[in-house]
Amino acid sequence: MRRQSEMPYRKRGGGPALLAAACLLLAACGSVEASQPDGPARSPGQGRPSTEGSGPPQGPGEHGGASATPTDQPESVRLTVTGGIAGVHRSILASTDGTVEVSERKKGYWEADPLSGADRDRLKTLLKKIDFAALPPRSVDEDARDMFVYALEHDGHAVVTDRSVSLGAADDLIGQLERHLEERL
Repeated sequence: MRRQSEMPYRKRGGGPALLAAACLLLAACGSVEASQPDGPARSPGQGRPSTEGSGPPQGPGEHGGASATPTDQPESVRLTVTGGIAGVHRSILASTDGTVEVSERKKGYWEADPLSGADRDRLKTLLKKIDFAALPPRSVDEDARDMFVYALEHDGHAVVTDRSVSLGAADDLIGQLERHLEERL
């Protein structure tokens, strides 16, 4: 039988905390794709910009016709909720075209019921109202325990919060997305 002094040193209980910290860091920093040479990752529903002259013309007129304006393209926003005593990990990706994708750690990933017209309009209004670049990338009370952490991602920006600090319209967006998520789980 080995004596305790002969046992190799092993710290216990640090793994889950380290994993949670790594996940939060990744959520706050954005995706790996954002560092790719072709620019930041786009949310589903947002096409990559095309270069003039590549591919077939897309409509009447000289160089493929009138190009779509950014407002014509659907915008997407993702909310990921993690934490709590139960170790929640779920997310919703909602688009201004009404499509919704949901994931939950135990149930997996699926396309969910689309947003209603009023919910799409509310989503568009909130996305126009929020200046994501001006929001702090992280606003979490580091002394709090067993709190939910909300990671909001839109157009290459990520905001991580525990909702202990007011983020104005971003809080309204988080509330709306969380409601849609709960309805679809």
